[in-house]
Amino acid sequence: MLEGKLVGYLWGAESGSAAGYFAHMGSGIDHVDSSIYWYDKLGESYQLGLKPVEAIRHWVGKPEDPKYGGISIGAELGEARTIQDLALRLNPDAPLGDGPWEQDGEYPSGAPVDRSKGWGPLFSTPTRTYPEDANGPVTYLPVARNGVVLGYIWASEADNAAGYVQRTSTGSEGMLAGGLWRSRFIDTFGMGLPALDAMRRNRSLPAHAPELFGVVDEAVTEQRAASLADLRRLADSD
Repeated sequence: MLEGKLVGYLWGAESGSAAGYFAHMGSGIDHVDSSIYWYDKLGESYQLGLKPVEAIRHWVGKPEDPKYGGISIGAELGEARTIQDLALRLNPDAPLGDGPWEQDGEYPSGAPVDRSKGWGPLFSTPTRTYPEDANGPVTYLPVARNGVVLGYIWASEADNAAGYVQRTSTGSEGMLAGGLWRSRFIDTFGMGLPALDAMRRNRSLPAHAPELFGVVDEAVTEQRAASLADLRRLADSD
């Protein structure tokens, strides 16, 4: 909780060694930043040799973080039949898919619950977010790191579309930056913000690891391209 508002759930398996964090998409708090914070906390519990449920109890009553909240001293452990039920309880509009989520010690991807056995195959799942294509003009802003533009965040008011376009010349660095900016659009989509409002909100969020993901400078004004294709050409050529 953060100032009486639900931020998310820490969860831990009653058997095995699985634990994690679900962010509440409607909290208004950056989903990526809060997830990083709480996964770091679970990492600290792991280093102490705590089991998953013990790891959650460890953070009960600790001082509340001013950005990402805390677990109040009077909080009681809840139970969920499956990890899917817990996710739906928190975010009814963002189901994890058909289950059970965990079966025979593995997740649906084939990744083992017990991470000492490895991470299993890497895979991606569809995420609810804005359309990443637009037919008409787009408004955009440059994302820069140390004066170098890594890419552009953009929005189309007419199509309610938004996303990130990487500058081709930045290679893997521009691609890495896109992970954060796209995740912020996922958050604002979950909050129900129109695409243009989402872009403006995302530019004003506190910087997260600017040496990796870049920032939108406060002094930069919104720019406009006749089409998303024109913006992509700009990203390929500049």
